[in-house]
Amino acid sequence: MSDVQSPQDPRKGPELSGVFARFKKFNTKFLLVTGFSVLIGALLNVVIARQGMHTLSGKSAYEIESGLNAANREYLTNHLADKAQHTNFVLGQAYADLEILSGIAQTMIDRGDELKPLFEKAASMPFFDDDLVYNPQGNWYQNRPDEPTGVAVWGYLGNKGTILPEVQASVDDTSLLNLVLPAFKKYGSDKLQVYYVGPHTAPYVRVAPWADMGSSFDKLYPGHNEKNWYDFFFPNLVESWGKWIKDPEQLKKLKSTITVLAPYEDSAGGGMVITAFHPLWNKERTAFAGATALDLTLGQLIESIKDVRLAQSGFAFLVQSDGNVLAINEAGAGVLRLRSESGGQKSEGVAALQRHLKDSSEPAVAALSLPQNESIDYHEISIGGEAHIIALQQLAGVNGWKGPGADIARENWTLAFVVPKKELYASLVAAQAAIEQSRTSIVTQQVVATIASLLVLMVGVYLVSRRMTGTLVALSSGATRMREGDYGVRIEVNSADEIGQLGVAFNEMASEIEAYTNNLEELVGERTRALEKANEEISELNAKLAQENIRLGAELNVARQLQLMVLPAPSELQEIPGLDIAGYMAPADEVGGDYYDVLRSDGLVKIGIGDVTGHGLESGVLMLMVQTAVRTLLAANEKDPKKFLSIVNKVIYQNIQRIRSDKNLSLTLLDYSDGKLQLTGQHEDLIIVRKDGTLDRVETMGLGLPIGIDLDISDFIGSIEVALEAGDVVTLFSDGITEAEDSSEEQYGIDRLCQVISRNHERNSKEIKDAIIEDVLAHVGYNKIHDDITVLVIKRV
Repeated sequence: MSDVQSPQDPRKGPELSGVFARFKKFNTKFLLVTGFSVLIGALLNVVIARQGMHTLSGKSAYEIESGLNAANREYLTNHLADKAQHTNFVLGQAYADLEILSGIAQTMIDRGDELKPLFEKAASMPFFDDDLVYNPQGNWYQNRPDEPTGVAVWGYLGNKGTILPEVQASVDDTSLLNLVLPAFKKYGSDKLQVYYVGPHTAPYVRVAPWADMGSSFDKLYPGHNEKNWYDFFFPNLVESWGKWIKDPEQLKKLKSTITVLAPYEDSAGGGMVITAFHPLWNKERTAFAGATALDLTLGQLIESIKDVRLAQSGFAFLVQSDGNVLAINEAGAGVLRLRSESGGQKSEGVAALQRHLKDSSEPAVAALSLPQNESIDYHEISIGGEAHIIALQQLAGVNGWKGPGADIARENWTLAFVVPKKELYASLVAAQAAIEQSRTSIVTQQVVATIASLLVLMVGVYLVSRRMTGTLVALSSGATRMREGDYGVRIEVNSADEIGQLGVAFNEMASEIEAYTNNLEELVGERTRALEKANEEISELNAKLAQENIRLGAELNVARQLQLMVLPAPSELQEIPGLDIAGYMAPADEVGGDYYDVLRSDGLVKIGIGDVTGHGLESGVLMLMVQTAVRTLLAANEKDPKKFLSIVNKVIYQNIQRIRSDKNLSLTLLDYSDGKLQLTGQHEDLIIVRKDGTLDRVETMGLGLPIGIDLDISDFIGSIEVALEAGDVVTLFSDGITEAEDSSEEQYGIDRLCQVISRNHERNSKEIKDAIIEDVLAHVGYNKIHDDITVLVIKRV
């Protein structure tokens, strides 16, 4: 037996054996390819969907966080600003009361010589007489409780039960305060006490309401009567005021001389109190002469700050410039980890509560910087390992004195809000969790739906592929016969579906190939003749289009010439006495929408300038309407400028409605007579350069409305009169000048226009006009001019 095998026909393809022989069938290949493609597509769909959901959730979270950031910042800063404004108002009202009281007391000192008879008379009257009784145990003098104010004179101001004469005289000189102090206590801001203290040499105290100062001080402040009142309670305070009086320039720079002491707990049970002093000077302003003062309880203010609720656990606090926290609720003090301690002893001076931020055991709180201006400081801070949002705003400043040895310095309190960040973003966390849950659910459902769809699709593909096989085999056989030259082959079509349509298309293709093969030369000739005919038709159409373009160009040129013809001629402008006028208009298209005119009638010169919206033929027609209406009204001898403009508007409005146009225009009319220029109507600014070079810009926006937008604009028309002297230059222009752009899209601008006019104002109007146009064109360069350019220069000679 021979081992030689017959050669294989290359057109039949390689022979397959074994399990691969099954892949030779079309329906098997089709089923495998379709199934694999659908599977890959489904997997990609799931991956893309999952990635899309992940991207969507990320973007959603970002958008929500951005919105929350803006909303939270706006809420906190607005709330903080409102609270700070309220605090400033409460304190400012008290300080204003003290300023008024000190003004009265200072006047009594300055006018002391004139008022001396009044003081002496008042001191002898029962209402004003201070019946001072000596207390030998405490060694002080004090009046009765039924008197309008309480007066206490310390033992070192008397001798053996008798008040020193000069001290008694000083007490009598302030007896009129029995009328003033009780009123200041009762009305105005909520004050604990209002009082007057004598000079450093005689520091007696007059207080409203009446208080048993002698007994209270003996009990609360032992030894107070053994030392000067100022030196015991407020050591070095009078000396600090003395530095002001020694430097008059520094004293003038102070907005107020009110001096606020550090807040302290009132020993009489008044709660947290601040004392505000206003020093008084002698008539010559060379020495300290006493002080007015008030004790202001901070109870309501502090409670309002403690009661601030922000989210679930946010809080507010009030802090001095040295970091001493004045007001904070207990929970907030715990968050900031503040430590409290007494700032002094009751035996001497006034004790203040000390609770400084720098002493906090929380590093971020101890290092917290307070704002140095009134801008709100909004930032994030870590407290106890947890992020918090803090907002701080500085309150209005005062002169502050913080205790013995300290000089008076500018003091600014700060109001702060603190909120845990997680509470502000609780809705974001909840939204992210909901999005993640929805994403997982959607992906799971999509996987299940994809698997079910794949199974259904595979069954359908299998059934369809079996039906397709018979027709495809016939197509394959027919194609093989055509390849061998049998162009008369046709296949039998048994269905109307896509496979059937493929069979019909095959038969039609075979017929066409057979016809083309048999009639190729005839078909080429027919196609050549058809192309020649089409070329002739295109040439004829091009000729007609060229003629139409020439006709349209001629019509536009006529319209442009007509528009330029109605402009005032240079010779006409030269005939106007007393004025040197030059004008220029260049449309952006063949026909422009800018308007200017100069007319004369009975000694009146009527000047107009306007700008129709847009440019082109329609804008040019509207410009001619305006010129006709103005000239007609002037010929009709209409003298009232406002009525004149109102009638022009009605005519133009009715014409615009008739032609169904959406155009309108800005229009300013100027009436010149005997050196007076009266303006009506809205347009660009009027630029006036006086003979001495002074430049004025007259705004016309308030002199009317655009022409043609409403039938009646008479209620909106205004008028301005401008006087012109010899040598004064008036320039009118359209926005095509100021909005002309160079190659970098920078506009020419009105400032540059003013500079050109100022440089050339001594020249005649034509030279000024030429300088303007030359500078505008130099600015534009080779760039396209997009709007009409109009300028009108008027110079009084």
